[in-house]
Parts: sequence; structure tokens; C-alpha cells
Amino acid sequence: MMKNNMETHTKYTKIMLIVLALLLLGGSIVGYLVINSKKGEGTENARAQRKAEPTVIPTRLPHPINGIMELKEEKKATSVPVGKPFVIQLVATSGNSKIAGYDVVMTYDKTAFERQAVQNGDTTFRIFTFDRENRVSISATKQLQSTQITQFEETPILSFTFLPKKKGRFTFSLKPLGQESSKYVDDTAQATYPNYKDLVLEIQ
Repeated sequence: MMKNNMETHTKYTKIMLIVLALLLLGGSIVGYLVINSKKGEGTENARAQRKAEPTVIPTRLPHPINGIMELKEEKKATSVPVGKPFVIQLVATSGNSKIAGYDVVMTYDKTAFERQAVQNGDTTFRIFTFDRENRVSISATKQLQSTQITQFEETPILSFTFLPKKKGRFTFSLKPLGQESSKYVDDTAQATYPNYKDLVLEIQ
């Protein structure tokens, strides 16, 4: 009799353990599905948020438009042979503004040109040159000892010497790029943006 009771108890215990195991397995599956569902929702929300974010940062702030910055080949050439250095001048006109500083951003194809030098055309300014991935950036500030009023009128303020390495048609541009812009800063720290004139050269 006791043996039969023990066998029955053992059978019930096994059944209960199986049921408990099935319940635990079912709970794990449900939990996994719920967590993945929430992750999927989070991923979709993150994708939607990324799509809503702007991908282009405005560069030109609402400052006045004043003057001109123009790129010119020093000898007014429209074509240059490969392997022969040439000079590009940045010619500035600032209008009525009294200039205390300026920024220049010039983009060009670095696979086609080796920049050999940058020369300052107005020694009342101190220039700082920064070599970027596809451009050269220059910031200029008035020398502390300089007290004269500076206004540009078709003034060559910078000269760039380049060595062309391959043939083709290439553009040197002053247009804004990223968060950088070519601009003037007057003696009241007011920034003004000039009109830009790019340079296109044929390398033969």
C-alpha cells in the first residue's frame, strides 16, 4: 500500500515539475517577444527621429550682404599646363565697411592641385591658415599696432600658389561649406557677407 502511495506521489511530482517547466518556458517566450517588440518600436522611433533631424546646417547667418570677394588667376589666364605653378589672387572689395578682420574658405580638388604657398597681401593683417580635407581656411585679424582705417577696393588681400597635377576642368570656390563662410568683420565686430566670384581653370 505504501509502495503504491509512493509511486502515485512520484507520478504527481513529475507531472507538476513538467507543468512548472512548461509554464517557465512559456513565460520566457512571452517575455522575449515583448522585449523584442519594444526594441523594434524603439528602433523605428529612433529611425523616425533621425529622419526628422536636419542633415544640412545653415551656414550663412542673417547678416548684411556687402562687397565682393573674387578669385582671379594672377595673369588672367583661363588655362594652365600640368606641372607649372600658378598663382590665384583673392581680390576684395569691402564697400563702406571699416575692416578689422576677415575669414576665407576656398574649396578645390586636392587630388588635382598641390598648394605650395599662401601669401598675405596686406601686412596690416595677421593671417592664420588651416588646412582642411577639401579646402583651405584662413582667418585674418588686424595687427594690434595698426591704427589705420582699412577699406578694400579691388585689393589683392591673399595669393595662393598651386601646382597642377592632372588635366581637367576645375573650380576654386568661396561658397560657404559646413559651418564655415567667407566674410568680412568690421570695427564694430559686425559680420557682413560679400558676393562671391569663383574661378574655373582648364588644366592642360
